Amino acid sequence: EQVSSREALLLGLILVIIGLGWALAIDFLYGAIIFAGVFFDVIIYTMWLKRRTPWSVIFGGISGGMPILAGRALALGYIDWVGIALSLAVLFWIPTHILTFSMRFFSDYENADIPTFPAVYGFQSTRVAIAISSVLAALAMAAAAYGIGLTWGYLRLLALLSLGLLIVAIASTLRPSDKLNFGLFKYASLYMLGAMLII
Repeated sequence: EQVSSREALLLGLILVIIGLGWALAIDFLYGAIIFAGVFFDVIIYTMWLKRRTPWSVIFGGISGGMPILAGRALALGYIDWVGIALSLAVLFWIPTHILTFSMRFFSDYENADIPTFPAVYGFQSTRVAIAISSVLAALAMAAAAYGIGLTWGYLRLLALLSLGLLIVAIASTLRPSDKLNFGLFKYASLYMLGAMLII
């Protein structure tokens, strides 16, 4: 049976209200950060910018970084630079993840009338943006790892993961192919999973 847009909206609102209420009941700062994530995702990214500009992915990235910032703030009772670095790592990782996806499914985004980086700036500029965002994500993750005091063994493992991300991103820029592009998409997901598990 098909779910109507009204039913989807109602379910979404119920889940958001329950989730935000629960988050605020746990801790006000935690709830406020969760609220910011929902606001950036639903209002700024999805409703306002997604069909207007390819730069919407940045605001989607801000909302994507809120859960880890919220968790860190809940653990400490305040926002610190490590939490911000972790949030920035997610923010910079999201273009690597999403822009590779938008190149693979270019025609689908075009048919849906959603502006993407490849459509507006071209594939090569998008690949350069992906490489830059990959470098920034790796640097932010390294800063957070240092900030929480990871031992040398874990730092080396994180450096190896980051090096893999950078190599695939640069290779995709210098020798572009659909296979390498999708490989970067998959590796970026494994990179973030591995980096978070290490941290």
